[in-house]
Amino acid sequence: MSTKKKHYHFIGVAGIGMSALAAILLERGNAISGSDLVSNEITEKLRKSGAKIYKGHEAKHLPDNTDIVVISGAIPENNPERIKAMKLKLPILSRGELLGLLMDRATGIAVAGTHGKTTTASLIAEIFEKAKKDPTIAIGGEVRNIGSHAKNGKGKYFIAEACEYKRAFLNIHPKVAVITNIEADHLDYYKDLDDIKSAFSDFVNDMDESSLLVACFDDDNVRGIAQGFKGRLVSYGLNKANYQASIIKIEDGTQKFKITKNNTDLGEFETKIPGIHTILNITAAVVVALEHGIKLKTIKESVQNFSGAARRMETRGEKEGVLVIDDYGHHPTEIQATLQAIKSFYPKRRLVCVFQPHQHSRTRILLNDFASALKEADEIIIPRIYAVRDTKEDMESVSGETLARLLKKNGKSAKYIPKFSDAVKELKETTKENDIVLTIGAGPVNEVAEEFLSIC
Repeated sequence: MSTKKKHYHFIGVAGIGMSALAAILLERGNAISGSDLVSNEITEKLRKSGAKIYKGHEAKHLPDNTDIVVISGAIPENNPERIKAMKLKLPILSRGELLGLLMDRATGIAVAGTHGKTTTASLIAEIFEKAKKDPTIAIGGEVRNIGSHAKNGKGKYFIAEACEYKRAFLNIHPKVAVITNIEADHLDYYKDLDDIKSAFSDFVNDMDESSLLVACFDDDNVRGIAQGFKGRLVSYGLNKANYQASIIKIEDGTQKFKITKNNTDLGEFETKIPGIHTILNITAAVVVALEHGIKLKTIKESVQNFSGAARRMETRGEKEGVLVIDDYGHHPTEIQATLQAIKSFYPKRRLVCVFQPHQHSRTRILLNDFASALKEADEIIIPRIYAVRDTKEDMESVSGETLARLLKKNGKSAKYIPKFSDAVKELKETTKENDIVLTIGAGPVNEVAEEFLSIC
């Protein structure tokens, strides 16, 4: 990509991934404009930094002096700004294509997988920051210790998540890739798990022989794909692997664990973030850091101080003895892992879960899996499904009430409460001291946590 400053217009700029690239390019001195159907903290931050952001999609929002148009995966071909860009014969890039171009000019470190991308990438970024590597980062959630989800660093490293939706990660060619796990997801696009595995296989096979693949060997699908990698392969996991983690104990809200490298003990690590999956994510980050020569002392300090990414088992507050936690989990495996992790830290406390399903299509396809995962909670509230990329048929096929009925059929205490405001009232009336409220989902269900804390 040319180093000449350009004008980029982002259609769908309010998304976490799109806004990260917009922020980086803005920091590099480029002119940035964009549009979205919503306004949020992200768009407001871009405005304050000098970007021109419009609410809504209209042809007039695309400036005539635009050099490159960037579109999110949710932008249809009949979008008026996209139509105007085509008439003007402007280059139109997907977010993945732009990320690939930016990463090609750096030493790319990409984190892929169905779950754990944001936490793993966030910790890698924090370790590299502490080691004074000054990386560029583009991550799908705010790194709380850094205070942003995007940063234009002066160093050679570019740390980012590699999203598999619509095979977007095939546009990037990192020097280092982490694969945390591979499961069935995004089944509105992929045919089945085999189709997903083929995409990850293409991602791995596209890396050159000088590249490093850090693979979780606890996951059969990852292990199978990694075996054919032509570059340097380093495995990690709780079971047999190059880097092996094992739990020592959980006490006083802290997990203590150790990691061995090819049977050499690296000593004790500790984290205040619960869950076995957290230990695996941390181990992946430790591998990347050690393989790049970062001192073990720096790594351990970063792990100990790591408070996680925003909306990843994030403690939002405590009022009247009720602890409120928020999480982005929207796949059954993520939900089950989060619930089990909270229970491991607080085994004697009642757990009230407010789960907002993300996408009607995902809810319909994985309905029984969601019901199984949510059994870990003591009480469950299901608000209205957050519709994303859903067809009319998808929206008519399933509702939050469908899931609540299935949970009750399975013997769980569950209620379908469509409106957030009513869910907050229910929490206010039914929770008591020593309870835990977990809001979880990829939609705006965190608003329930915020409102509940504000009125308590």
